[in-house]
Amino acid sequence: MATGCSGSDEFVNFKCCLCEKKHITKEADTYCVECQDYYCSPCTDLHKMFPSAVSEHHFIDKSSFNTADLHKSLPSFPVERCEAHKTKLLDMYCADHDDIACATCIAIKHRTCQNIHSVPDEVDTLYQKTEVENIKEKLLCIKTKMEDMEKTKKLLIKEINAQKEKAAESIRQFRKEMEGILDTLEKATLKSLEEKYKNGKEKLEKNIKNLQRHIDELELSSQKLTKSVGNKAQEFVAVKTSRKQIMEANEAEAASVTSSSDVKVEFNADLTMINALKDFKTFGFVSVSVSESGNMRDKLYDVKSKKLVNIKHENDRRACNVFGSCFTDDGLLFLADYSNKALKLIDLSSETMIDRLDLYASPLNICQIGKNEIAVSLINQTIQIVSKGNKLKAIKELKLDHSCYGLACKDDKLFISDQGTSVYIYDMNGSMLRKITSDKQGIAIFSSNRHISVSSDGKMIYVADFVKGLIVLDLEGNYKTTITDPDIINLWGVCTDKRGNIFVCGSGQSKIVQINENSGAKMGVLGDVCNSMSASFNLQHNRLVVTISNSNKIEVYNLA
Repeated sequence: MATGCSGSDEFVNFKCCLCEKKHITKEADTYCVECQDYYCSPCTDLHKMFPSAVSEHHFIDKSSFNTADLHKSLPSFPVERCEAHKTKLLDMYCADHDDIACATCIAIKHRTCQNIHSVPDEVDTLYQKTEVENIKEKLLCIKTKMEDMEKTKKLLIKEINAQKEKAAESIRQFRKEMEGILDTLEKATLKSLEEKYKNGKEKLEKNIKNLQRHIDELELSSQKLTKSVGNKAQEFVAVKTSRKQIMEANEAEAASVTSSSDVKVEFNADLTMINALKDFKTFGFVSVSVSESGNMRDKLYDVKSKKLVNIKHENDRRACNVFGSCFTDDGLLFLADYSNKALKLIDLSSETMIDRLDLYASPLNICQIGKNEIAVSLINQTIQIVSKGNKLKAIKELKLDHSCYGLACKDDKLFISDQGTSVYIYDMNGSMLRKITSDKQGIAIFSSNRHISVSSDGKMIYVADFVKGLIVLDLEGNYKTTITDPDIINLWGVCTDKRGNIFVCGSGQSKIVQINENSGAKMGVLGDVCNSMSASFNLQHNRLVVTISNSNKIEVYNLA
């Protein structure tokens, strides 16, 4: 027999919930409508000692719940309280305004309304099961929409962070440009100083030389005059010569005093430059715009410009053959150069190759798996993990037993195509989680798969199939659909813009096609491309990159 029980458990129809938590079986004496629990008398008294919001709970006496099915035998009471009147229950309904309210709100806001109902008293006529189910569906639907919106806002946060860093770098670069101009002006001013200083110094040195000549001549005349004593003829000549030397010396002295009475080396700054700079408050204008409708795009991009960028490196022995490409979060472009067995890191803003890593086997594709880590599929059935620090460095490899071609990463899972009829899902330790070959009816999904990309919302996987078109799977690998169109042929490359659009391209004389992710419909063609191998999109710059078979250049589309 349990402690505190006056009889066996089978005679206790309604147990006190608090006593039961203490492993004590005790008959309940009341039922709390708000808590929807049973309490014995001592626990009821304890319950009523709680703060005012709880002490106002409604209790039903034991005599009212003498049947086994409480929810059918007891009246229904709302348990939610009014936001304006915290101690009042939302137990009134105004049908005129379709508004739930407490009695105080009814008295204040709905006193002229005619169709007022008491929820506890009239719930049987007011309540509709179908409406509850309908509201549940609507709640779930709007909750899903809000979650999707939250994800798009988080993408915006990620995007605005990256753009802020890019803008800060642009400000620093602008300052460097100004410093370069100032350096040039400084050098020109110093050169002018040096030239004028040299001219002034040369004049003084010329004067000094002239004075030294007169000093020497005066000294010589004095010596001659001394030696001529006793020789009247020579004295006469020496006196006359000395007078001439004295006159010339006096003229030279007067000229020297006039020309060198004051020497100054000064710099007088052009204050218009300083005053002009003082008028500026910043280096330029900073603008931040956030679209409240999210960053989804439902129209075809315009091609503002298109250019070819050279990707040839001095260590490349063959023509480049880039099978795979991807942008990193900071806007840099990785290229997997199959022919030169190299991984290349490109800054498209400056069109420079930042780094190059030689691989021991030819790379096929590439995807980002972490902030500073890249996964590369190699021709020898290996996934090479590369660290992107100050220098590219191979840090780990996953040996598999099948061909590896297309790569995508989502939730620490690698999706790998074999350039054939299978797609595999692996964890980051190289353990296979699933092999995908057919749908639920046993029909083969792929014929000749190529690149893989993750959808903008992160819920789907897109697989480019050379024969069938664009195949859509969910994250578990379940087949969803295949997107086809006369312009979607011989697919190799696929990527998304993280705004609800897919870009695909293929080999031969094919096109770059933009597809809407929600409808799966072709939105239009961005351009023609011959023998494209991969496509990558950079969100920061609205930049689409297409790599070409056996070419030392890549095509860069600037979109708007």
